[in-house]
Amino acid sequence: MKRWAIYKSNTGQIDRVYSGPEYEALIQPQVGEQVVVILGAEDDASSYVEAGQVKARQSMLLTISSTQITANGTDEAIISNIPAGVQVEWPDGQTDIVTDGEVRFSVDLPGIYAFQFTAVPYLDKEITVEAIAAT
Repeated sequence: MKRWAIYKSNTGQIDRVYSGPEYEALIQPQVGEQVVVILGAEDDASSYVEAGQVKARQSMLLTISSTQITANGTDEAIISNIPAGVQVEWPDGQTDIVTDGEVRFSVDLPGIYAFQFTAVPYLDKEITVEAIAAT
């Protein structure tokens, strides 16, 4: 039985994988989606579609100035080397599209804060920053 990638035609992001005959696969896409056969073991988390071919996503090689900051509202962590167009989900759930290659984070409450970075053709990336109490 063949496997099929149902993907967004404008980004190449695979929304889901379907296993079954071609005639059923061809009725799976919704508005703005297309379908292509998957020849290997690719999946929706580690692959995308470009020019009608399923390809492996690349690692996002982000850098961070420090994974630990002082929770004083001024000490900051700078996450950089972010490709333009990457979506960042902040610890509070807000999302933004990165256009200048970096995000800056400072906080006045101790805790561990997670940032999610997503964009086709990159693998999703999570970076955590620990804010420790000011002494």
